[in-house]
Amino acid sequence: MLSRYLLFIASFVPGVIVLQQQASLPPWWWAAVGVGTALVMLRARHCVIQWVAIALLAISLGFAWAHWRAEIRMAQRIPSNLVGQTLWVTGYISDLPQASRFGPRFVFTPEALIANGWLPQRIQVNASDKHGPFLAGERWRLQLKLKPIHGSVNPAGFDLESWFLQQNIAAIGSIKSAERINELAGAAWLLRIRAALRERIVQALPDASYQGVIVALTIGDQSGIPKEQWQRFAQTGITHLISISGLHITLLAAISASVVLFAWRRIPRLAQRFAAQRAALIAGVITALIYSLLAGMAVPTQRTVLMLLVAALCLWRAKPMAVSGIWAAALLAVVVFDPFAVLSVGFWLSFLVVGFLIWAGANRIGDVKQWQVWVGTQWAATVASLPILLVAFGQFPMVSPVANAVAIPLVSMLVTPLALLGLLEPTGTLLHWAERIFAWVDVMLQWCLSWTMIDLKINTPSMSILPIAMLGIALLLLPRGMPARWLGWVMLLPLFFTPKPTLPVNQFTAHVLDVGQGLSVLVQTQNHALLFDTGQFANGERVLLPVLRQAGIHALDKLILSHNDLDHIGAAPVLLGQDGGRAVPIAQIVHSLPPLHPILATPIVQQACQTGQSWRWDGVQFSMLWLRPKYPARDDNAKGCVLRINNAHHSLLIPADIGRLEEGELVAAGLPPTDIVIAPHHGSKNSSSELFIQALQPKYTVFSAGFLNHFRHPHPDVEARYAAAGTQLLRTDQMGAIGFTVGERIEVQQQRAIAPRYWYTATTSALTGITP
Repeated sequence: MLSRYLLFIASFVPGVIVLQQQASLPPWWWAAVGVGTALVMLRARHCVIQWVAIALLAISLGFAWAHWRAEIRMAQRIPSNLVGQTLWVTGYISDLPQASRFGPRFVFTPEALIANGWLPQRIQVNASDKHGPFLAGERWRLQLKLKPIHGSVNPAGFDLESWFLQQNIAAIGSIKSAERINELAGAAWLLRIRAALRERIVQALPDASYQGVIVALTIGDQSGIPKEQWQRFAQTGITHLISISGLHITLLAAISASVVLFAWRRIPRLAQRFAAQRAALIAGVITALIYSLLAGMAVPTQRTVLMLLVAALCLWRAKPMAVSGIWAAALLAVVVFDPFAVLSVGFWLSFLVVGFLIWAGANRIGDVKQWQVWVGTQWAATVASLPILLVAFGQFPMVSPVANAVAIPLVSMLVTPLALLGLLEPTGTLLHWAERIFAWVDVMLQWCLSWTMIDLKINTPSMSILPIAMLGIALLLLPRGMPARWLGWVMLLPLFFTPKPTLPVNQFTAHVLDVGQGLSVLVQTQNHALLFDTGQFANGERVLLPVLRQAGIHALDKLILSHNDLDHIGAAPVLLGQDGGRAVPIAQIVHSLPPLHPILATPIVQQACQTGQSWRWDGVQFSMLWLRPKYPARDDNAKGCVLRINNAHHSLLIPADIGRLEEGELVAAGLPPTDIVIAPHHGSKNSSSELFIQALQPKYTVFSAGFLNHFRHPHPDVEARYAAAGTQLLRTDQMGAIGFTVGERIEVQQQRAIAPRYWYTATTSALTGITP
C-alpha cells in the first residue's frame, strides 16, 4: 500500500512540473484523455498495468490541477486595454512598505472593481516620498498608471516574471496622485501588528549595525539589511538563516514541544487527562503558526507550516508510519496548496535536503555519538545542496559548511529565540543581546571570507546532470563499507567537469543582454571575453554576474565603458567590487569617462577610447572607430566609444549613444557595410539617420530598450527606416537577450523563444502598440 501511495505522489508532482514548463496553457482535453485512459487501465488485473495506470492518473491529475490554478492566476493579469492607462484604485497596503533608491514600494490590494470588471488580488505600487508616508494597513485612493508584469530575460539570472506569478501580483502601478482614507483596513490587523513590532525593534536598536537582521528574524522583513551584509551572507552560504526560514520555524516548534512535554509529564492531573505527547504536538504547531503569522505568512513560510501540520497529523495518529511517507505527504500537501512552488529553487533545496537528511539518518548503524550525528548532519546537508546550487547558480561557497556549522546553532538557538522574547520584554535588553550575539557571528563570517579559497567556481552544469548527481548523493550517504558507495563520487564528477563550450578560430558570439533601458553586450572569442557597457546598477547582481558564471567566464579581458551615462556604466562598480562585493578580474578598462570618475579609482590598466585602436583575438578583429582626435564633443553621448567587430565573413557594430552628427562623421570616414548593428541610442529619433542606415545595410538591427520606457525608444520612425532597408528588427524588451553566433554564417537566438513559458506569452502579447 505504501509503495502505491509513494508512486502516486512521485507522479503527481511531475505532472505539476510539466505544466509549469509549458509555453502556453494547453487545452483541457490533454488531462482528460490521461485521466480517462488511466481509469480504463485500472480495471485490468495485471499488476504492472495497474502501476502504470496509477502513475498516469497521478500525472494527469497533477497537470490538470496546476492548469486550473494557472488559469485562475493568469486571469488576474491586467487586461491589455488597461495597459498604460491611469486609473483610480481604492484599497489598502497589504504588506510592509519597502524603501528603494527611487522611493517606497509596496503591495496594494484593491477593494473594488477597477475597470471592465477587473479586480486583481495584488498590485505592486512604486511610489515617491512626496505622496507618503505610506504605512502598512492604511486605506488609500490611488491614481495609478498601470503596466503589465515584465522582467528581464537572460541566459541566466533571476526570473522576475516567475517570481511575480508565484506572489500573485497581477500588475505594476506608479502613483500619479494619492488620497489617504482615514479608516484602516480591517483585513490588515495582523500587518499593523507586524509594523508596530518593527517600530519597536527600531526604537530599541536605533544605531545597531544588525538592526535589520533582528527585524528579519522576527517579522520576516529583510529590507533593512545593508547590501554589504547580504553579500557577506551569500558568500558564506548562510542567507537561509537570515529570514523566518523553515529551519527556524521547525526548531522553535521543537523547543516549544519539548518544554510542554517536559512540564506536562510532571503534572499528574494534566498527564492523566490528556497525553503529554499530544499536548506537545499542539504546542509545537501553535508556536509554528504564531511565528509564521509574524512573518506575514509569506509563501516559503506557508510551505513550512504545511509540512509541520502534515507531520503532526501523522504523529497524532500514533500509528507506525515510515518517515519517507511523512516526507512525501508533506511534499504532496505543499504542491497541492501551491502548485507554483515548484518554480522556486528554495522549494527544491528545502525538500531535497530534508529528504537526504532522512535518508542519511535511516542509514546510521549502531550507536552514534552526538558530535558524530552533528558532523554527519552537516555533511549530508552540504552534499545534498551542492548539485542544486551548482546547477542554479554555478557556484558553491566553500566556506559554507564551516560557516553554517557555527551560525546555525547560534542564530537558531540563541539569536532568534532572544529576539522573539525581546518583543515582549519592555527594556530592550534581550533585543540588544540578540543583536550583539549576531555581531559575533558576523565576525566569524568575515574571518571565513579571509580564507584563500572562497568559492567553488565551475562551468554551470546542465539540468540533465541533476538526476545522476542526486543518485550519487544517495550512494555517498550509505553507511561506510557498502560496496557501491564509491560510485557516488563518480556520479558527481560531471558537476565539476562540465566542458566549457569552445568556439573555433575566426568565430565569435555576441549577446545583447536584456538590461532594461540601457546597454550591455558580452562578446566572446575562442579564448577571450569582452563586455561592452554594463547597464544600470541593478543589473550587476541580477544580470551580469549570473550571465558571466553561466558562460564560464571567471575573468574579462576588456571592459569597455562607452560614455558617462548610468544606463551604460551603472553596474560597473559591481564588477569592480566597488560596492562591497567581490570583483570580477578584469585585465583592462577602455573608456571615455572624465579623468577623476570614481569608477577609474582602481589599479586595473586603463586606456581612453581613440580612433585607430585595434586588436585581434583568435582570428577576430576589433576596431575602435570613435572618438576622433581633438573632436569637440557636445555631450557625453557624442563622446561614446564605437566598436566594430569582424571576422572573415561578417561584422558587428556597437555605436553606443552617438547621434546623427557623429554618424555622419563615421560615414564620411568610410564606414563599411555591417551585418549586425546595435541601434545607436536605443533607437532614439535623433539617431539612425537615413545616411547611416544606407551605409551600413545591416541584416540585423538590435534595439536595446526598456519595457514601455518613458523615452519611447525605439522611435517608430527609426524602426520604419531600418525596416525599409530590409533589416530584421530585434528588440530586447520583446525578445529578451539576443545572441549572435557569427562564423561563416550568422545564427540568432532570442532568449524568450529558447525557453518560453505561459506567463511570458501573456506579457509579450501586450508589448506592442502601447503608449508609455
